[in-house]
Amino acid sequence: MKIKWIVIVVLTLIGASIFVSCTEKKTDIPENLIGKWITSEPRYHDRFFEITKKTLVYGLGEGKEDVYPIASITKDLKGDSILFTINFESKDGHKFTRSFYYAPCNGGEIRLKHEENVAWRKLEDAL
Repeated sequence: MKIKWIVIVVLTLIGASIFVSCTEKKTDIPENLIGKWITSEPRYHDRFFEITKKTLVYGLGEGKEDVYPIASITKDLKGDSILFTINFESKDGHKFTRSFYYAPCNGGEIRLKHEENVAWRKLEDAL
């Protein structure tokens, strides 16, 4: 009788831990993505985006920024690049997704999925 209760408790704990690990949001941002990213593309001369461990920041020009908490991040290997997708929310609860390709060449390069012809480099690497 005692063994039956021990087995029930153990199975319940195992089930709970599996549930928690499967529903946990993945927000571990890779170190190579963390930093401020800029481009030499003239139309974005005063723009940037910055990835931190917890936020995605858009530099809008004229010293203005939008800051969004990162809800999750996924990655998928695509040839020589990695396709990252960051999910984030605005303060009023609107959900957004930003997908981009990261290639380690030339110190690291990001190309937004919707605008692959523009290369973004980390600020320290871009000069």
